[in-house]
Amino acid sequence: MKNVVLNIVVCILLSVFPLAAKSYSLTYSDSIEISLLTCSPGYEVWTQYGHTAIRYNDRANQNDLVINYGMFSFAQSYFVPRFVLGLTDYHVGVSATEEMLYEYAYEGRGIIEQILNLSKEEKYQIFLALQNNLLPENVVYRYNYFYDNCTTRAQHMLLDHLKGKTEYSFDSSKPLLSYREMIHEWNKNDVWIQFGEDVLLGLTADFSVETKEKELFLPDNLRKYIENAIHNGKPLVKRTSLILKPNKLTNVQSSLVSPIQIAFAFAVLAAFVLLIEYKIKKALWGWDFFLMSFSGVIGLLLFIMIFSHHPCVSINMIIFFFNPLALFLIPSVVKSIRCKRKHWWWMAWEVSIVVGFIGAFFQQIPVLILIVALFLLFNCIFHQWLIRNVYIKTMESK
Repeated sequence: MKNVVLNIVVCILLSVFPLAAKSYSLTYSDSIEISLLTCSPGYEVWTQYGHTAIRYNDRANQNDLVINYGMFSFAQSYFVPRFVLGLTDYHVGVSATEEMLYEYAYEGRGIIEQILNLSKEEKYQIFLALQNNLLPENVVYRYNYFYDNCTTRAQHMLLDHLKGKTEYSFDSSKPLLSYREMIHEWNKNDVWIQFGEDVLLGLTADFSVETKEKELFLPDNLRKYIENAIHNGKPLVKRTSLILKPNKLTNVQSSLVSPIQIAFAFAVLAAFVLLIEYKIKKALWGWDFFLMSFSGVIGLLLFIMIFSHHPCVSINMIIFFFNPLALFLIPSVVKSIRCKRKHWWWMAWEVSIVVGFIGAFFQQIPVLILIVALFLLFNCIFHQWLIRNVYIKTMESK
């Protein structure tokens, strides 16, 4: 269960696998080249969005380093709960460029380098900022997938220290996308990861971002953003090169069972059970126990996410389908079914599910969830019918 929760949450939060950290220090000379490195996606969940790093190449001192803001450790105390609540700490690290090239070559991932056209003053200011960032008191930061990650850290480190005028050229006719749309582009071939994201991401993930800069949390978006930028009358990117060619197909996932197949199987089973219950005019309490337990557990997870520091997870219409109250009402509801008495829960759940379907007009909800919710609604309607046409009439006849 621990691994399942971790995999679901990791698909919204992580974009890189940490590089090994060794003791390196920055040096400064007039021959420094500073580059933005954009890495292609990998197979693992947390690598599906690519990665961004800064290359700091001091040719005079033969000190070719990579500054990486994506370092984390699964060995951290309470790693899974901290992930869920958005309390994960990342830290910046420095490694030799050749080490990074070796690791990414082993993983079959490519790296694009954009050497920036910077003045001596700008290079020196970036050097000082990096030095300050690597101080023990500054090396750790609170990770936030959309707002403060390895890509946004590199973006601010490089672009915030430019002097003069910088113009960024992009197609203003294209509408700004939502966070959900942007991350879907990177995991559209992995249906289960996308499903996990869509379960956890709520209503605000479907709002279009306000500015182009909000899209720069994704590595390739930042690469494209600076590609045609003009800085003080010159291209910001001096030279672009593919320093490591990908040699494996990445971001391609296959699964024996898809969410749609699960939805179809559940629909057949739920319809079959509902037909039997209608025929015998009796609720199967074991089936209701399963539905309420399943719904309650999911609802409890979504309720916990309300208090998470992660963006776009607090307002989630799916919680109206999987109401966490179900988990606590199981004993009284099962007792009412076995004793053939009415219970207020069925009307309350029915109203809750209807509210969830209304919310589906504003939030993108997976088809599997909608199908399950539909049969949960049918189940509530059946219990309402059973109360009116069987339980009450039985009591009146007595």
